[in-house]
Amino acid sequence: MNKKELRKANGDVFFEAERSADNSFISANWIGVQSLESIIMAGNQLLAMLRKKPCSAILNNNHELVGPWEVGVNWLAYKWAPQAKELGVQHFAHVMSYGIFGQNSFSAFEPLLKDIFEVRAFEDENEAKEWLHQKFIAKKPYKYPPIL
Repeated sequence: MNKKELRKANGDVFFEAERSADNSFISANWIGVQSLESIIMAGNQLLAMLRKKPCSAILNNNHELVGPWEVGVNWLAYKWAPQAKELGVQHFAHVMSYGIFGQNSFSAFEPLLKDIFEVRAFEDENEAKEWLHQKFIAKKPYKYPPIL
């Protein structure tokens, strides 16, 4: 897989994105403190990846996130999410932040997505991946065996 990294001016990575091998989802990993600028940059990176090769799901991991991200909730909900939906995203698996501020930010974001994506929150990244794989498998058309 080809991991994309975004860095702050000081060189610190604040966002990583990587497509799953079967293209069932794009994994987004948020690192450290986020600003509106970093959220927009990362959101645009995801949209660019979706334009290049659409897929049906995002795995949004906040385990390495520090602090709140409410500053970006409206942009994500009203600008990013509708574009992602147009590019084929149907499922959004969110791995919760360990911190209360990140959790509160997701609580503000989640209700705004209800008419855009199927959203589910997880504590564990592997459970989120399993949910997305089940959604991907369920969407594939059944191929009947050849008639002999």
